[in-house]
Amino acid sequence: MGQGYIRLFMGLILKYVFFSAIVLLLQFLSFRLNAQDRCGADDYNHLINPDYQEKKLQFEKWLGEKIIRRQSSRTARAQAPPYKIPVVVHIIHNGEAIGVGTNLSDAQVLSQIKVLNEDFNRQNADAINTPAVFSSVAGSLDIEFILARRDPDGLATTGIVRVNGGRNSWKMIDNYTLKSKSYWPAEQYLNIWVCNLTDTFVGYAQFPESNLEGLEQSSTNRLTDGVVVWYRAFGSGNFGLDPSFNKGRTLTHETGHFLGLWHIWGTYINCTDSDYVSDTPNQEGSTAGCPTHPLTDNCGQVIMFQNYLDYSDDACMNLFTQGQTTRMMTVIENSPRRNSLLTSPGLIAPDPLPNDLGIRRIISPDGSVCSNTVIPVIEIRNYGSNVITTSRIRLTVDGTVRETLDFVLTLNPQGTTQVSYAGLTLGAGQHEFTFRILSTNGGIDGGNYNDLQMVSAVIPALINTPFAENFTAEPVGWITQNPDGQITWQVVTAPRDGPNNKALKLNFFAYEDKIGEVDTYLSPVFDLSAAPAATLIFDVAHARFQSSNDRLRVIALKSCQDLLSGTVLYDKAGESLKTAPPVTSEFTPTGRDQWRKELIDLSAFIGNDKVQLAFVGINDWGNNIYIDNIALFTEETVDASLISLRRPSVVTCEETIAPSVLIQNLGSIPVTSIDLEYSVNNGSNQTLAIDGLIILFGEEKEIELPSISFSEGTNILKVNIKNANGSPDFNPENNENVYTIVINKSEDRIPLRQNFDGDFSDWTIVNPRGGMNWQTLPTNYNQSLYFNAFNNTLEDDEAWLVSPVIDFSGANQASMLFDLSYAKADAGTELLSILVSKDCGSTFEEIAYNLPAANTSLESWIPKTEDNWEKNIPVNLNSLAGEENVRIAFMIRHQNGNNVFLDNIDFYNTADPDTIEIDEIFSIYGYNPDNQEQTDLKITFNLPQRENVRFSIVTVTGTIEAEGILGDVLNQTFPLFYSERLAPGMYIIRLGIGRKYYARKILVR
Repeated sequence: MGQGYIRLFMGLILKYVFFSAIVLLLQFLSFRLNAQDRCGADDYNHLINPDYQEKKLQFEKWLGEKIIRRQSSRTARAQAPPYKIPVVVHIIHNGEAIGVGTNLSDAQVLSQIKVLNEDFNRQNADAINTPAVFSSVAGSLDIEFILARRDPDGLATTGIVRVNGGRNSWKMIDNYTLKSKSYWPAEQYLNIWVCNLTDTFVGYAQFPESNLEGLEQSSTNRLTDGVVVWYRAFGSGNFGLDPSFNKGRTLTHETGHFLGLWHIWGTYINCTDSDYVSDTPNQEGSTAGCPTHPLTDNCGQVIMFQNYLDYSDDACMNLFTQGQTTRMMTVIENSPRRNSLLTSPGLIAPDPLPNDLGIRRIISPDGSVCSNTVIPVIEIRNYGSNVITTSRIRLTVDGTVRETLDFVLTLNPQGTTQVSYAGLTLGAGQHEFTFRILSTNGGIDGGNYNDLQMVSAVIPALINTPFAENFTAEPVGWITQNPDGQITWQVVTAPRDGPNNKALKLNFFAYEDKIGEVDTYLSPVFDLSAAPAATLIFDVAHARFQSSNDRLRVIALKSCQDLLSGTVLYDKAGESLKTAPPVTSEFTPTGRDQWRKELIDLSAFIGNDKVQLAFVGINDWGNNIYIDNIALFTEETVDASLISLRRPSVVTCEETIAPSVLIQNLGSIPVTSIDLEYSVNNGSNQTLAIDGLIILFGEEKEIELPSISFSEGTNILKVNIKNANGSPDFNPENNENVYTIVINKSEDRIPLRQNFDGDFSDWTIVNPRGGMNWQTLPTNYNQSLYFNAFNNTLEDDEAWLVSPVIDFSGANQASMLFDLSYAKADAGTELLSILVSKDCGSTFEEIAYNLPAANTSLESWIPKTEDNWEKNIPVNLNSLAGEENVRIAFMIRHQNGNNVFLDNIDFYNTADPDTIEIDEIFSIYGYNPDNQEQTDLKITFNLPQRENVRFSIVTVTGTIEAEGILGDVLNQTFPLFYSERLAPGMYIIRLGIGRKYYARKILVR
């Protein structure tokens, strides 16, 4: 394929594993690494989600019934004229001359239409290459693809439209932008966009939609319906095409999808899931290149890699099957936007008829409706051959006839004019306007194809300023715009200050019509004409799926203009949008620290009386976006917010510290001075006056307090922004906080073990929010540490377990293993974070999340057997090797879930601890008595505490072959001492551990 599709497919597998592990295994085992996707249709149309298979089965049931009825019908299709489909080719170039680069020549377009007609009608010259085993099922669809002869205005056209897109490359995520450059009504034309696609596909198509019950839920968005093709895979002949796609079969393939065909191997479930066409053999995956026939695979059948719906090179493709053609005919006859193509005026060259008046466009209402009073206006055109003097035109609103008017005109052929209706007063919300020409010049209109036009208009609500929306209930007056009719913005539970917090969510993780789809959340109209200031604040939360680039935009609209005409105020995607680390599961924020507050200056819109805000999500098949606490302030305010304590963290070994806090300006006026009041352990208040600041709107500033002497143990630091700019702050609620700081100087070194069965006072347990702490409880591992989440009523509680200062300076590598037990409850899921510090705890960095949920329980969870534990969970600590002042912290965030148990924390001075389960204090292994084969001899220790181990290797005659001392032995595995140098024979290993001595016989082979 030459475009690197394997990486996208593997990304799909990673996402799908969280929906169905069994199906994932089938996908993975069946995928051929030498195959390359030529098509993005499956990915464009169907993001796999928990309902996906059910929806597909519903569609196939519907379609199967249609096929049966069709085949039982007495209608003789052979006697009917062919299906005729009008085609418009939109060439999206970058300013090149015609025939250069992406601005394809007419000849290249004509060569592609020729291929399309030959392939579908089986008139392709290489049909003779169809193997005999498949020739009996080869099918022909009686269809003709015709470059449009009439454009949407009723004027003559070649069916080729050239548009300078203003850029040299496009990706699937640009779907809306690309298609908005040039679009003809999808009910009347097969739209084909040709451009320089630079992501992983050479083409993609939108599957057919239907209003029939059970039809697979593809996009209902008419504005994106059609096919997109890479310019170097479009056409056939000497046009500088890619060698793998130089015969025009990419459009043949994508048009098959457009008419309802799946890839012939099905939908990623190989051998067992077909394309629902009985005469295409089941096959395990896609085929790359141009292999030699016959080719078999693990499904045990000869592969039909010659089928247009495989991924083989163009030169190898040569057939549709009869079952596929029957399927496409059924879709053409039953799917609304496919069936309407057969009667499109685009098929007929303009030939003016007498008395042919048409509605050219609806002028009002349109996207700029900004009042509940609407004056409907349309533009009409004389498409006929004679002067039009009268016409009767009816207006219907929401299914009710509102006005029928007789217009007196003097309209020459091709002339246009505007006509209007009386003003209507309508309530806020969506309204459907329908205009229909009933008669022209006193009789029936000459051409009914242009007599009807409809528009959906939204009358916005009004909202007073300032306003705030925190989504505790469904907002009144806010509008959801969901053009594809699928997943869109919705109010859900999304933890922030507590687990029951509500927020706005766009579920990009489970989006079917995925990449490039746009969903908008539109505010009511508000008045800034006399506002002294205007500031927008909102919270956002997002985690990427791998390297996805989902996008969020905030667009300001004046006088209710459309999105393309609005002003983009905020535009973040991928790395700049994320507020939490990437995850390969569906993202839900766990607390305040996974949200970010965004501030936008709206002062440029002061003076406008009709302003709206649009929150626009653009899907990259990544992960969920959340929005909360949208607020608009219209006063000049000084608002300095205390965001966090940056240094030190909750546990450190430094007694004298200069703490630093992070301040953010949330007001409309720059912060130039701050008075910080602080105290330690309820002592007297101290004040730090800071002048000469310039903290602009939205900016953050780290401010250091004077050095403070803390006591060993627990300390309480209180910080308060007393004044900002010399006076009390506008919003005192965000000015003050209390921080817990524990001074612990305990030290240790690796290797290290902690199983909580004895004294572990050198470890620190602290809850900076004053809630529940880690505590011990008997389990099947004697004493284990646990967090009592089941009985915790404090929302967003936070408990820390922090190690002593650990010396890693003698290690070149390092790692940690630990055991964890957790049972998922219905109410929520706890979050465990592992953090590391290189400065004895002054600052921490989060390195891992790990909370297995193999168990479920509606009662308070206590592990009772080994199966209840996730054992030996690994954490790589190589980044800490060589450091002297290391701390490790286990921090749990409470989310109304169930109890979390922690045990058997082991630190190793190797990156890959070779652990085995042993009950004794050491074990020697590496010899298999069953087959008398010897592998590498090893010795594993399981000592209760660090010891220096003395060893010697002695022959049976008493000769010492080797001896020495191993220092700081605890839990390590070593190659058996010098065993590679020993001659074959029997030896005795002698070990001195503490005050005890041990001996073991070994046989070296």
